[in-house]
Amino acid sequence: ISLRTGEPLMISMTNVDGGTVTIRTDDIEVAGEMIQDLCGFLQVVELESVATFPDEMEKFKGILSRVDEYNAVRLKLTAEMADSANLVKALIVKAEDYRILSDMTHLKKVFSGLQHTNNDLIAEYNKRANNHQQLLTQLKEVNMMIQKAAKLRIGNAKTRVVSACRQAIKKNNIHELFQIIRTGQDSHGN
Repeated sequence: ISLRTGEPLMISMTNVDGGTVTIRTDDIEVAGEMIQDLCGFLQVVELESVATFPDEMEKFKGILSRVDEYNAVRLKLTAEMADSANLVKALIVKAEDYRILSDMTHLKKVFSGLQHTNNDLIAEYNKRANNHQQLLTQLKEVNMMIQKAAKLRIGNAKTRVVSACRQAIKKNNIHELFQIIRTGQDSHGN
C-alpha cells in the first residue's frame, strides 16, 4: 500500500529476458517516483518502460478536450474583437466627419455608439482574459502529464518522450500522444 495515497502498490521482479520489474499502481506519480528512485539506487542510466493508467488517461482526455474548447472560444473572441475594433475605426471616421460639418446631433449619436462599442470591447477583453487564464491552466495540466510520462523513463528515453509528446501535440495527434505516454515511442517506433 502506498503511504502517500493509501492506494494499492505492488512491485514484482522476474529474471526473464535479463530481468523485468513490474510496478502496479493506479497513481502515475507514485510509479514515476518509484522508477526514478529505484533507477537512482541501482544506478540505471537508461530505461524504457510501458505504462497503462486508464483513469489518468481518461482525465487527460478531458483536459485535452477542454484545451480544444478554450482554443475555439479564443479564436471566436479574437474575431469578434477584430470586428468591434473595425467598427470603432468606422465610428471615429464618422465622428470626425460630423465634427467637421458641425452636425452635433449626429455627432452625439456616433459618440454614444462609440461608447457602447467601447464598453463591448472591454467586456470582450475580460472574456478573453478569463478564457486565456483557463486555457493556461489546462495547458499546465498537459505539461504536467508529459512530465509524469517522462518520469516513467530514464536517460535518452525520458528526453525522447518529452520531445515526441510535444511533436504529437503540435500535430494535434491525440492517438499518438497517448501511445507515446503508454509505450515511450511514437507510431514509427521513435
